[in-house]
Amino acid sequence: MSTVVQPQTRVKAQGTAAKVRVGLWDLVRAELTRSRRTFTWGVIGATLIFTVHTIILANASISSGVVTELQWNGNALAWMHMYAGGFAVPLGLLTGAMAQWREQRWRQGGTAWRAVAPRRVAGARLVVLSLSALVCQVALVAPVVGHALIVGNGWGPWDRYLLFATYMWIVVTGACAWGMAAFHVLRVVSVGVAPVLGFVWSVAGVVQAERSDWWMLPWAWTARVPLPLLGVHGSSVLLEADSPVWGYPLLPGFLLTIGLTLAGVGLAVLCGASGGAGASASSVSRLSRLLPGGRDAVDDQSETVSVQSPEQAPGARPQSIPIRRATPTTRMARVPGPRSAVLAMAGVLPWIVWAVLAVLLLAFLGILHIVYPPGYGQSFLELMGVPVAAALVGITVWGRLQPAWRALITRRGAGAILTSVAVLSGFFLIPVLGASWVMTVLGDTLTRTDPTLPAVTGPVYGFMVMPAVAFMIAAVSLAVALSTRIVVAIVLNIILVIMGLLIGGNEVLAATWLWRLAPWGWMSIAHQFPERWLMIVVLSLLIGSVAMGTAALGARRAAIRD
Repeated sequence: MSTVVQPQTRVKAQGTAAKVRVGLWDLVRAELTRSRRTFTWGVIGATLIFTVHTIILANASISSGVVTELQWNGNALAWMHMYAGGFAVPLGLLTGAMAQWREQRWRQGGTAWRAVAPRRVAGARLVVLSLSALVCQVALVAPVVGHALIVGNGWGPWDRYLLFATYMWIVVTGACAWGMAAFHVLRVVSVGVAPVLGFVWSVAGVVQAERSDWWMLPWAWTARVPLPLLGVHGSSVLLEADSPVWGYPLLPGFLLTIGLTLAGVGLAVLCGASGGAGASASSVSRLSRLLPGGRDAVDDQSETVSVQSPEQAPGARPQSIPIRRATPTTRMARVPGPRSAVLAMAGVLPWIVWAVLAVLLLAFLGILHIVYPPGYGQSFLELMGVPVAAALVGITVWGRLQPAWRALITRRGAGAILTSVAVLSGFFLIPVLGASWVMTVLGDTLTRTDPTLPAVTGPVYGFMVMPAVAFMIAAVSLAVALSTRIVVAIVLNIILVIMGLLIGGNEVLAATWLWRLAPWGWMSIAHQFPERWLMIVVLSLLIGSVAMGTAALGARRAAIRD
């Protein structure tokens, strides 16, 4: 009797479920629930940090006498240009990629097997990401306006900053959509690659935003509109009263950016149609071998063997017993003899990823050296090359260690493990950065004969502080990733790189006490002001040591964190 009733009940339930139509609002509510306590809303905190830093920097530049030309609220709008020129697009791409990565790790919460079209799920996710982007713009503008009202500067040019916030909402929404599409192609690789490409996109845009053929350059579309709204040139310098930038029409830039955003939205929705739980498994397997911690996930697979117990009936289904394959890690565990933390860590660090990135860095510096004078390559290495390379090393190290961290700290102390990876990372990073420095100074003069000047030029002092600065950046990135999450370390490095560009790349600001607020630009500051090199070395080693100690103290908490 039961064998007849059960199939009938099942068929009836399926027929009832087939008639259910889930509305878009229901999908949006579900996505809101799934996105709680994720980077989708955590990015608002990163925007608030940027805004607070903008207000502090604007007030500090005025009080120190660096800036004498004053506009509304201490030129706050001009300082906000760094958001459009280097912060918004990378964060938007990262937010979109992180949202997709979340669903991959959580297997979409089981919704991939529900009777809901994947395109509608992707559309609901885009709605939530757009809401997050809108709140980010409120977090960007509202504190500046509130500060202006408190100090008595009034509402200021409200039409300009409201248009700017609206425009950046469109830009960030489009960046989120493109981040979702990038994840479909690159999977987890996009979490690291997308922000870097977004930063390159933004920098190229601000450099070429004032060209007459800007409409032919998509990266200039997102950079041109903010110029007259914020009253700055592409270099963040205040506009002159008779500057032609004031007369730039806004409508073409708005329309082109909206088109770029719609293209990203359409691509993200189309990619969502084929983004089921088991989609692109082979590509994930291939790409994961290039990722921190990815090889273990691929190699550590299990075979399932079906066996039948003697107590089971002949017609019963056999039990499945997983048999774990012998991986390099398990084979090493069977080898007798003493264990070396350094040798053990040498076998798991992402050497291939580092080698590829090193080749790309050297190739780019080689192109700069051929096309431009040596100073261009030196500035890039000091403000971008060293900070990004050291940060990537620190973050990828923790990416490798994180999957097996619980087991690692039971075999060897956290201090020994972290010291081992620091030594191995230094063995790779310092020679690569040294070779990069040599490439940038080829053809440049490194010594002086004037007795009133130091015996060597600024690039030499930059080289002298480079190991300490690289150690500091890598240690802080590792400690932040270990103590919080990898995405927090990525966002922190984006903020600090921008601060380094803003202060370390400006000789006027670097000459003041503000240089202490830009540790990621200290190599450039030692280049410009050689008398500070010893202080920079000491501070860098101190900060790096404190970061490593903090990482060791937080090792057990990281092991039990979800």
